[in-house]
Amino acid sequence: MILKKEKPIVIAEVGVNHNGSISKAKKLIEHASRCGADVVKFQYYKTELLVSKSHYIKNSDYNPKKVFNMLKKYELNFNQFKELKKYAKRKKIIFTATPFDKLSVRELDKLNVPFFKLASSDINNFPLIEEILKKKKHLIFSTGRSSIKEIEKTINFLKRKKFKKFSILYCVSSYPTQLEELNLNAIKYFKSKFKCKVGFSDHTSGVEASIAAVAIGADYIEKHLTLNKSEKGPDHKSSIEPTELSKMIKIIRQLQLKKQFKKEPTKNELKTKIKATRSLFAFKNILRGTKVKNVDIISLRPAIGIKPEYFKKIIGRKVKKNIKKGDLIKLSSLV
Repeated sequence: MILKKEKPIVIAEVGVNHNGSISKAKKLIEHASRCGADVVKFQYYKTELLVSKSHYIKNSDYNPKKVFNMLKKYELNFNQFKELKKYAKRKKIIFTATPFDKLSVRELDKLNVPFFKLASSDINNFPLIEEILKKKKHLIFSTGRSSIKEIEKTINFLKRKKFKKFSILYCVSSYPTQLEELNLNAIKYFKSKFKCKVGFSDHTSGVEASIAAVAIGADYIEKHLTLNKSEKGPDHKSSIEPTELSKMIKIIRQLQLKKQFKKEPTKNELKTKIKATRSLFAFKNILRGTKVKNVDIISLRPAIGIKPEYFKKIIGRKVKKNIKKGDLIKLSSLV
């Protein structure tokens, strides 16, 4: 766990929703902190080390120059990230980023980020993963577009490197993700199969899926944050605005879903327990000197006397004085 908290860790994913603006990036950090997120996360890359500017995909509308130019427009440099890291510290929120190349890994390490996040698209990018492992920090990786076999390959690679500090995010990489595309039970499956912390990277347009994931047992929630869903950019439509983030985190915190295996009544439940549960009463008149039989007793609300679970302890006992039908049975009335 990257934080010593039992509650689910909420990661506000800015990504490139700052659209290349340092002032917007700071506003997003401020909102993430104000809304109660534990972590604010960005995407850190050198465009020349991420995409080819000249290679097309056959039978596709993919335009490499357009993609390159968009990413270049949103790219932030090291000094800007340094400034954002300081700003996040001032706003009392943890700062980290997803690196997309080896140089970005090394620069993020200089900023002393507490953990690295690996994008779904790099789950099989073992050279990049190997560079991350050298920094000996916690690694969280997403699993969008990946089969179980592909996830197993990555985990086996980590095991060969004797690296144990990793967590997984269940993810569906469609933007925005439709609810019918989700299979949140994968969170439980991943936990059982891979024996590690498992979270949910949510690309739906609302907050319901994240809340459901917490109920299922997600250790992390990663949710894209934007100032305005209508802005231009690759992730704004699958993001939520600050008011939604605040609502989501409030509900998650109210749930107080601790990772424990005991069941205890809440304070509010205990307030109504006496009214709602029962005790033993006389079902008929029971005469002095007779022995109490099953047919003589009944369990009725409220729970102000002998609990029904102890009924066998009074069966067969003699009555000291007459007990009227409807009276509470007391131990002091029995021999």
